[in-house]
Amino acid sequence: MLLPLNGVDGPVNAVDSSALRLAALVESSDDAIISEDLTGMVETWNRAAERMFGYTAAELIGRSSQVIVPSDRVDEDRAVRARIESGETVRHFETVRLTKHHTLVPVSMSVSPLLDGGGELIGLSRIARDITQQKALERQAFRLAAIVNSSDDAIVSKDLNGVILTWNPAAERMFGYTADEAVGRSIRMIIPADRQAEEDYVLGRIRSGLAIEHFETVRQRKDGSTLDISLSTSPIRDRSGKVIGASKIARDISPQRRLMRELEEANRTKDEFLATLSHELRTPLNAVIGYLRIVRTGHVTEARREQILEVLERNATILSQLVSDLLDISSIVTGKVRLHTATVDLAEIVSAAIDVVRPTAEAKGIELSLTTSSQPLVTRADAERLQQVFWNLLTNALKFTRSGGRVAVDVSRHGSTAQVTVVDTGVGIKADFLPYVFQRFRQADSVFGREVGGLGLGLALVRHFVELHGGDVSAESAGEGKGATFRVRLPLTSS
Repeated sequence: MLLPLNGVDGPVNAVDSSALRLAALVESSDDAIISEDLTGMVETWNRAAERMFGYTAAELIGRSSQVIVPSDRVDEDRAVRARIESGETVRHFETVRLTKHHTLVPVSMSVSPLLDGGGELIGLSRIARDITQQKALERQAFRLAAIVNSSDDAIVSKDLNGVILTWNPAAERMFGYTADEAVGRSIRMIIPADRQAEEDYVLGRIRSGLAIEHFETVRQRKDGSTLDISLSTSPIRDRSGKVIGASKIARDISPQRRLMRELEEANRTKDEFLATLSHELRTPLNAVIGYLRIVRTGHVTEARREQILEVLERNATILSQLVSDLLDISSIVTGKVRLHTATVDLAEIVSAAIDVVRPTAEAKGIELSLTTSSQPLVTRADAERLQQVFWNLLTNALKFTRSGGRVAVDVSRHGSTAQVTVVDTGVGIKADFLPYVFQRFRQADSVFGREVGGLGLGLALVRHFVELHGGDVSAESAGEGKGATFRVRLPLTSS
């Protein structure tokens, strides 16, 4: 049977027609289609092969196909040829081939045996597809995956119903759910009950193709605890531009929020301290200025003059102590405190501090007692600074103990450590303030505390000076109105 073909002169039989159509398909293919004989000589080389490898058909037909095989892939090619000779077909294996211009092109290759009419192997055919773009996309995908997996931010994707599709390691760490536990569940599992409306708002914006950037909110961990996060959400689109889901990036901002709260607290404490300092300075200064004006009038009896001098001396001493405490704190903060140590008897230092405050105790009607160990308590210390420690503790105890109360001091030995305990029957310390009792500028908020005044520096100085001596100090109280106990522990020396 003869069939006419467009572009072909004269009649063509059916077999020729089929062959021509196959040839046209080969020539129009985007894949390189090559045939070789059993010796590896190229017999056909289509236009896609010309474009892919740079050789024209005239340059390659009759030459070995090894010209496009890189040297490090020769063994691979031999192995493929051996499989073809054994009757196998090798499909879609990824490799690289060499172009005329000595560049490498990644390809996905399928190799099939060519058989004659009698079923005998007469050669092989190769179909090679350029996968350069695919490899580039894979590399990009791997890079993006590496970025997502190594990110410190939780990166999550979800569909338009809020069902989680991906969940990176940072999300596991941040929220406590593994990827296996999270994927397939609703994102609402990490949203607190009082914030569920936020998800409705977010999904509404995403469906409209709108993003949300740096939205600060709160999310809930698997264990029920909450954390502050900054959330950015963007729509995910398919190739046609249709929104099919959302990506969420959550950053844990709990440390920043905590720091902000600490800064706010520090500012509040600073403002309170400045207000207290101005009050504490103004009170004795006003007394000094007022009595000096009285003296200037010249109408003061001798007895009255002595009273005024006592008032002036007392208020000048208060001012001097305030300035001294401020200078000590400044020296501690700047690291300029230097200890002048020597071998001292701790019991003698405590006894000397008690002698200094005894007149105050007697004036307030407070019982002041001292119990000391019969054993020697020798330590290396700066005697002046240690006396300041115990003077501050005793002054603090007397300040917060009302008339008729008691302050008891015990000095004892515990192995290689000396312990000085100051117990009072004063106003006590609230449980919520106890952790802050040794912080500078911190004062308990109580009516009695406001009555007695002070800058809140004494106990801070106690802690710093005790720690400089290698010791530690602690405070205990059963609560308001139940007194307080302070313990100082210091290392002892052998002589």
